[in-house]
Amino acid sequence: MSKIVQVASVSLDEGAPLLREPSRPAAYRDETFEARFDRHTLVYDAIRSPETGQVRIVAPALLNLLPEIQSGHFRQAGAEDDIPFSVRSLDRQTQILLEGPANSRHLTLDCSLGRFPIKPNDEQFDLFRDQRVVFTLSKNNRLEWIADWVRFYRDVHGATAVLIFDNASTAYTAQQLLETIAAIEGIKVAVVVEWPFRHGPPGIGSYQYWDSNFSQLGAFEVARWRFLGKARSVLNCDIDELVVSRSGASIFAAVERSLTGVVSFFGDWVVGLDDITPTPDGTAPIRFRDFTHVVTPKRGFRHGIIPYSPTRCRPKWALVPSRCPAGAQWHIHTIAKWLPARVVGRRFQFRHFREINFNWKYDRLGRERFDPERFHVDPLMQAAFARVKWADRSGERS
Repeated sequence: MSKIVQVASVSLDEGAPLLREPSRPAAYRDETFEARFDRHTLVYDAIRSPETGQVRIVAPALLNLLPEIQSGHFRQAGAEDDIPFSVRSLDRQTQILLEGPANSRHLTLDCSLGRFPIKPNDEQFDLFRDQRVVFTLSKNNRLEWIADWVRFYRDVHGATAVLIFDNASTAYTAQQLLETIAAIEGIKVAVVVEWPFRHGPPGIGSYQYWDSNFSQLGAFEVARWRFLGKARSVLNCDIDELVVSRSGASIFAAVERSLTGVVSFFGDWVVGLDDITPTPDGTAPIRFRDFTHVVTPKRGFRHGIIPYSPTRCRPKWALVPSRCPAGAQWHIHTIAKWLPARVVGRRFQFRHFREINFNWKYDRLGRERFDPERFHVDPLMQAAFARVKWADRSGERS
């Protein structure tokens, strides 16, 4: 099964009496902040449970807009009675839960910001029921990279389904993206969600002022509450990230057998090296299997006792959705408010490919000379690559 789906978004226009104001102090906003910041999106999606009629509105952090919503009125279209609702504030997200009537398919929000029609989408859990799903948010990643990424997770880990939120790509259409994934043998379900929102400005360094990039966490919440609630297991990794292990085990199988229902793991950078890594010639793009070397992790201790590596990538995760607490939040590097997700194991790692990227955050294409003190050939990655059928029956060498 393959399909393109849309979200029930609501946005403020420029003439609205109020727009979202950043929470970040002006002194910490760079020259690109304003162009990246989303002042207008009021709702990413509204998701209705057919069983209960409850509607979950997933929104960016409402910030200064929240009091206007809280004093407003949600009603079924054409009705006069208010629908009771509650507000849940998460990291860079706001969720509004409406205890609506069972047939609440057409709603309106009346508040000081205006009147907004909302047409909730029903949960679509059956799309991914019992599937092993790899999901991500992507913008303009090459179709060849995406196909390689899917084939890797199919052959190395046993993925059977793919969910991609396409963040307004301009290099191809959502239909072309869907056709690329759907053509890959062994993928039973392929869904592309059109996600036309500003990604948001990044923070400073790894930890400071990550407060205004709402979009990715919004996609995670829509993935969880609209699509993946009945999936067998789910893996969160970007297009430039591939999971490996010493034993060659499946990350999906591991999390399904785990005691907690979640597995977290660190990553190491994969780099291109002068005179070693092939250089694209303008017609053949660089591919995952063109790389052989990773950055050798540096090791140290925080406070003299806590081991850590400053060169390692922050964790990613896999989980069983039915075992994740309702109050937890799917986050980029962990599951917030779920203690087992903070335990990062060593059985699995991911490889973060520096050149599988369009430099949307910073320039990642610079190469270095080989230095045996800093880089080493990665046998785990080579062993995983040997298991991948990189070309399908059509004969395409993807």
